[in-house]
Amino acid sequence: MLSIQERLNLLTEPIEGAAWQWSCMLRSSIPGEVVSFDPVRQTCVVQPTIQEIVLLPPPGAKKFTQNIPTPMSIKPIRDVIPIMMRVPGWSFTFPIVKGTECLLIFADMCIDGWWQSSGVQPQFDRRRHDLSDAFALFGPWSKPNALSNYSTSSVQLISDDQSQVMDFGDTGTTLTSPKVTISPTIEGVFIEGDSTISGNLHVSSGASGAFTSQDGQVITVQEGIIVSIQ
Repeated sequence: MLSIQERLNLLTEPIEGAAWQWSCMLRSSIPGEVVSFDPVRQTCVVQPTIQEIVLLPPPGAKKFTQNIPTPMSIKPIRDVIPIMMRVPGWSFTFPIVKGTECLLIFADMCIDGWWQSSGVQPQFDRRRHDLSDAFALFGPWSKPNALSNYSTSSVQLISDDQSQVMDFGDTGTTLTSPKVTISPTIEGVFIEGDSTISGNLHVSSGASGAFTSQDGQVITVQEGIIVSIQ
């Protein structure tokens, strides 16, 4: 189907070509893969995972010929700032390792002043949508890295091998893990309501309370000493 420009015989090719070249200079977002993560600086080196198409002359060409579209990788981007859930006083972090997939987002303006000093800062450079001003949003994944047994009825914090799962559903919360350690720093652990333990209970120091044995006896303990059995 002919476009309006073609029907009216308008010469728009030069304008469209210039607009295309201009758009190629601007960056918005692109998938990436972590090369390394610095936990002290808390920045990443990220390899963009979509190659550019560059017009290059054929290998060995000695005179002008038609350029060939050639895919070329963009160099890894340094000092990429990770995006995770965080508010003043609280942070929700994930371990960032080599090969972690992410989405690179490029800021409208130079972010150097803000990154170094926080708050409202002037621009150090007049660049726009530049590779130097990248954030890494963690969460996107490619088809080969899709999760198995994805839950459609609950919120989960889950390891890739599914050996550790924290599941928040309509009927309750389930924690599955090879080992669970709770280390209160001040007042201890408080459990309200009935508690059922299907395995053995080991107490390393004095315990107080009423416990029901397997045969139904109620054992009352104070500071680790049995005071009555009923």
